[in-house]
Amino acid sequence: MGLLAYLGDIWEAVATTAKGMRITAGYGVDPRETITQEYPEVRREPSERFRGFLHNDILRCTSCTMCVRACPIDCISLESIRGADKKLKLVSYDINIGRCMYCGLCVEVCPPKSLTHTGGYEKASEERGELILHFISEAPEEIRARVTREVAEAAAKAEAEKKAAEAAKPPE
Repeated sequence: MGLLAYLGDIWEAVATTAKGMRITAGYGVDPRETITQEYPEVRREPSERFRGFLHNDILRCTSCTMCVRACPIDCISLESIRGADKKLKLVSYDINIGRCMYCGLCVEVCPPKSLTHTGGYEKASEERGELILHFISEAPEEIRARVTREVAEAAAKAEAEKKAAEAAKPPE
């Protein structure tokens, strides 16, 4: 009984392999049908709803932190400081695409619609640090110093205007 079962298993393996090879050979013989795409030379265009790398239009971003709060894996980091006009100014905006799962929740909640998915999908790297996208090229220390200087100048100007208004006021 053991020898018959062994020979039956061999026959089944040969039969299923032949069946699989017959299906595969059918694709290889038909010259009209192209199965393989020569990837580096020929790239397939992603569909319209494809979720590629994230991109933030810094000029439209309001630093509201909605994208940071919506991200389930915390791959977005944002730092902002309040400027002289009482609006938030971006100091740094980074996205770690090595951690991103491309769910699109951050894009959905972005009020000014400055955060979008691009069609990009190629970002091979040897170092994890290369997978962090920095959207602000200026150093954070320089931005903080500039905004602090602007706030101090605005406060000094407001104080000078207040003193000028008090001096111009007629005595009672």
